[in-house]
Amino acid sequence: MRTRRSAGGTALAAIAASVTLFVSPAQAQGQAQDQSQSQSQSQSQSQNSVVLPVTSHWQTLADSRHVYVSAPGQDSVVATDHDGQVIKTVEGLDGARGMTLTADESHLYVALPEADAIAEIDTVTLTETRRFLTGTDTEPENLALAGGRLWFSYQATVFDSGIGSVAVAETAPSVDLDDNPVWYGKPRLASSPGAPDRLVAAESAGAAGMRVYDVASGTAEEIAYTDGVVDVEDLAVTADGSSAITANGGTYYHQRWSLPDLTEETGYDTGAYPNAVSIASDGTVAAGVMASGDWDIFVYRPGETAPFRTVSLNYGHMELLERGVAWVPDGSRLFGTRFPYSGEVVLDIIDDVHKANSDITLTAPQTHPYGQPVTISGKLTSLVPFPKHKVVTVTRNNEPLTTVKVKSDGSFHFTDLPADYMRYPEYVVTYAGDAEHVSGRAAVTVEIVT
Repeated sequence: MRTRRSAGGTALAAIAASVTLFVSPAQAQGQAQDQSQSQSQSQSQSQNSVVLPVTSHWQTLADSRHVYVSAPGQDSVVATDHDGQVIKTVEGLDGARGMTLTADESHLYVALPEADAIAEIDTVTLTETRRFLTGTDTEPENLALAGGRLWFSYQATVFDSGIGSVAVAETAPSVDLDDNPVWYGKPRLASSPGAPDRLVAAESAGAAGMRVYDVASGTAEEIAYTDGVVDVEDLAVTADGSSAITANGGTYYHQRWSLPDLTEETGYDTGAYPNAVSIASDGTVAAGVMASGDWDIFVYRPGETAPFRTVSLNYGHMELLERGVAWVPDGSRLFGTRFPYSGEVVLDIIDDVHKANSDITLTAPQTHPYGQPVTISGKLTSLVPFPKHKVVTVTRNNEPLTTVKVKSDGSFHFTDLPADYMRYPEYVVTYAGDAEHVSGRAAVTVEIVT
């Protein structure tokens, strides 16, 4: 079971150390009397959560006006605005799964495996305008647009899956199926306007493999292959088409691949278990995980592999869903979807995602003699510089204690004489945040001994 820490109802968090925060008398007797460090967390200033009218999820996708959540169990797609207000639930979409948008955002395509079809949705009226039949028992699942065609992964034979396409621009759209299916599971698909004639596909079901195809001719011609990734939950391509990122639950990091040659460029050390990825138009990466301690989403600026922001979606027992992360195209907002194991899917809206973490580390003695002042030191850090003049506030056992100036190197300290009756005073240090940073909080408990 994952551990959650939150303050004020919502938390955007990052681990700064890993020691016990709260020490019981029995534990304290067995510990060395040296210095201990607290954990730190950064808190969201503006994270909203909305309960959606569905109890299943396949994919979350966003455009400049809407957020779309496909719900196979309800045969529907929920469309909300960027504040999470439900605009319409498009119904009658048999087993609605993978989705993709046209470049001009005029149409949304939805795979309908239970109807052996793909639906076209008008994004203004949010009504189905066309339906393309893909063939008996094809059960299409994942979608991408490239080379002027709509590509879909499907069940080609009893044992193999393939990639087909629909000529959606034609008056009478034709459907082409794969004459040489090579996939074990229906592959994840992705494309990018920066490389409009290129399709990227990754194995989804217990087998290895990722391929790049040139689709300029209308057929998929393989140009690169790697067996360096297995069982991909989510796949995204950068806007310029130069890289792809995979989320694979079997690894503890998100893998980044150069295109078109599929050389592994780097990794994002997100922890267990990667299950979602989305890339903003400027290259900022949002990498999601199902169970990595306190954090659900790690945000990386272009060219960096250390997260400048980490996001903890509200409350425990509500894991981030596979393919459950989506950017607004301009990168101004980030969306995450989670499921509380019972009830409806929850949509989280993070609209201060451009702000960096405020990480606080505290150092204090694990035990301290009765009747003597105790000194606690700390450090405030971030990948983004702080303002010149900054302070942190301190409470002791939930009562205000002092305000402390932070030095230019981020260090600070304070001294306190605990009241006579206090055996385990808890000190909480908070940074309020600023225009470039979310707030941060850390806590440490000291045992007073006689």
